[in-house]
Amino acid sequence: MKRELIYTEKAPEPGNYSQAVKVGDLIFVSGQTADDPETGKPVYGTVAEQTELILTNTKHILEAAGSSMEKVVKVNVYISNMEDKKEMDAVYKTFFNENPPARIAMAVKGLDAGLDVEIDVIATV
Repeated sequence: MKRELIYTEKAPEPGNYSQAVKVGDLIFVSGQTADDPETGKPVYGTVAEQTELILTNTKHILEAAGSSMEKVVKVNVYISNMEDKKEMDAVYKTFFNENPPARIAMAVKGLDAGLDVEIDVIATV
């Protein structure tokens, strides 16, 4: 199967990874943290603000791959404190309000740059 790397300037520059990889009819978006696509710098806002920026960046990556948020089938949410899950969920629901994808949300220690949320997704074309 052909493996296509996905890139858009509307999302943060990737480090030593791709923003997403498209294989067949699936798109695997790398874990996104709250990084400003213009400056590449982390945005240390509230959990809600971080989640909004992450999912907006994810949306841009999916669109560059010929997909959309409506075609997301699996989401992995990594959060530094499960006490903030309700705040994250409030924003998450604005992106996945109908027919939500499968999901896991887990507390982790030590997210990149000391941020509070990281999200990766798998979507169809």
